[in-house]
Amino acid sequence: MNAPEEKDPLDTLLREQDVYVDDGGFTARVMAALPPRRRRSWLRPALLLGAAAIGAVLAGRWLPWESLPPLDLSALLSLDSSVAIPWMSVLLVAASITWAAVAAVQWDD
Repeated sequence: MNAPEEKDPLDTLLREQDVYVDDGGFTARVMAALPPRRRRSWLRPALLLGAAAIGAVLAGRWLPWESLPPLDLSALLSLDSSVAIPWMSVLLVAASITWAAVAAVQWDD
């Protein structure tokens, strides 16, 4: 087997020839022909944030808060189903609502 070369000749060629190639205005014509960029729409993030708010209200209203077992970390870690399942459902609902709210705030059109 041949020992690998210290520098790859193709890599050297590509790095050294960083020269502008005149395209006769092709790039400028393509950029001019593209449709204008859409402005940031406020409707989608507003609907998503509204849905997250409604979800939070409904979760606060309909989750079985009175029947939740006391939060016991050792029972959660041992995956005791009588404690873990109700608290996991609360955690999943809270995580989903948080995810929707963050997505609405970070929306980029």
